[in-house]
Amino acid sequence: MEIFQVTFWLYATALKRSADCVRRNLIVSFAPLAYSLALSIAGMVAAPLGIIGGFVLGLAMQACASSGLFLIKNMVESGKTDVQDFLKGFTAYIWELITISFILWIPMRVAGMALAGVPNGGVIYFCIQIALYILLNPVPEFIYQTRTTGLELLSASYNFIVDNWIEWLLPNIILGIAGYWLLTMVGSWLDDLPAFLQFFLHSFALGLCLTYIMTFRGFLFTELHGSTRRSRLYRYKARN
Repeated sequence: MEIFQVTFWLYATALKRSADCVRRNLIVSFAPLAYSLALSIAGMVAAPLGIIGGFVLGLAMQACASSGLFLIKNMVESGKTDVQDFLKGFTAYIWELITISFILWIPMRVAGMALAGVPNGGVIYFCIQIALYILLNPVPEFIYQTRTTGLELLSASYNFIVDNWIEWLLPNIILGIAGYWLLTMVGSWLDDLPAFLQFFLHSFALGLCLTYIMTFRGFLFTELHGSTRRSRLYRYKARN
């Protein structure tokens, strides 16, 4: 019974800290809109370049992901971030992201080719993707909180999920469902507005949800990584 109390205490603490942090950094909610515009421009530039254009667009996507992680890092560590962090973040973790993407791309490419002619190969490939999503779910937090890289990143993420699967996956699933429901509801509220205003407000709502979820994940990861259920129980009893 106590372990459930400890777990819900961790969730409540992370939820409260995330709400306070996002409230002080609402401007970050516009970051996904900025990234989408940047990727649209990159797509137009890359379109006539063929294979090279594909690499350029992939590089732009990793740069945007790097910037997003850097913003979350600063929010989790110091409670604030700014436009300079947004710009600086484009190169902060880009090589870590490129490395892990390349490591995963090779076996997934081979698996896709091998399963192409196999009965139910598409289903098997989808199951592999789901398994990787679960086992590698905390990879973003490992990148910006521990700076673990390469193959070590895969093993560290796997070990973390094995040790903390229920504490980590349960709230992520709940928040994901809640976020999807809220965005659907917001979309229905905006139906009668002009298209441009719909896009702007929906982008802000999406950015707000993503920022809150990623900040929550960051605070929760901080509590779970490097600790055990026994040590967390001790901290819970000694919190006063």
